[in-house]
Amino acid sequence: MKKMIALIVMGAAVILSGLPQNATAQTSADLAGKFLDAAKSASDSQLGDIASELTGKIQSFTALLGSNSSVSSIKSQVDSTLKALTGGQDSAALTSAFKLASAAKLTPEQITLAKQVGNVASAYVVRKNFASLEGSQDDVATIVKSLRNGQIAPAVPAMKNVATNAHLTDDQKQLISKVADKYAPGWKKAGAALDAIKKLPGF
Repeated sequence: MKKMIALIVMGAAVILSGLPQNATAQTSADLAGKFLDAAKSASDSQLGDIASELTGKIQSFTALLGSNSSVSSIKSQVDSTLKALTGGQDSAALTSAFKLASAAKLTPEQITLAKQVGNVASAYVVRKNFASLEGSQDDVATIVKSLRNGQIAPAVPAMKNVATNAHLTDDQKQLISKVADKYAPGWKKAGAALDAIKKLPGF
């Protein structure tokens, strides 16, 4: 009888210990589904394609993390990214996405996937907010394609071009600056220095 009670208690403990991880996994899947549905309902069909790629990267990343309790905060950050994207809070979404790769105790493979999540999230945000920006369609296309392919170098000059577009709204200025600051830290100072040089006699 005592042995049976002990087995029941142990079984209950196992079930209970699994609940938080299962709940977290379910939450991520639900949020990913909502985000994907919202993206696919947009008039820009490319947003659905990028969202599908992003949710795939997120799925691979969270699967690689496993169900260890030490990664629960990272998974919560993933959920925050998805919630923000679905709610149109693109700046907050990028903040969460960019932090993933710097989380503690990640393996090199996990860091690579986390960076990919940040890259594709950036591509999604840029496409969503700047695709119709007058005079910047080619630059936006370059940024989106480059980030989706993990090729940062070609995207940087295009980011700078978009950031200096005269038709930007204040919100767009802040958003593109956030993206550019991530991939080209110090670009503002470099641009200001170049402008100063151009003003010198004989330049």
